[in-house]
Amino acid sequence: MRVVFDTSVLIRYLIRPSTAIRTLIESYWLENGIVMISAPELIGELREGLGRERMCNFIAPEDGQALLDAIQAKAVILPGLGTVPTYTRDSKDDKFIACAIAGNAEYLISVDDDILALDTLAGVQMTTPHAFVADR
Repeated sequence: MRVVFDTSVLIRYLIRPSTAIRTLIESYWLENGIVMISAPELIGELREGLGRERMCNFIAPEDGQALLDAIQAKAVILPGLGTVPTYTRDSKDDKFIACAIAGNAEYLISVDDDILALDTLAGVQMTTPHAFVADR
């Protein structure tokens, strides 16, 4: 099963993960139950978010780097997404949908209402971590 994770899900994993987020990352992705699809644009946003000064109050730099290293080692990383069409009310979210479509993902896992409002688009189901885990 191919999935795209919204950056906010990955950041929450490092700060204070819900049971569902911990299960997604540790039990499903890291133990090879699902395949993470990513792209340079998504990794760049995560790297930028982790590098913000205020994040150092919540996330140890080595924990952020360990997550980035795991993504580089385990995720299917697409080439750059190029020009991204408009899908959502918030253009910053469009890259996640573009990545999911280009990567033939079945799910985009997010906590962002602008993404979740789409429900399904081009065969990609938008879902929360909790709903994804509950359905398994």
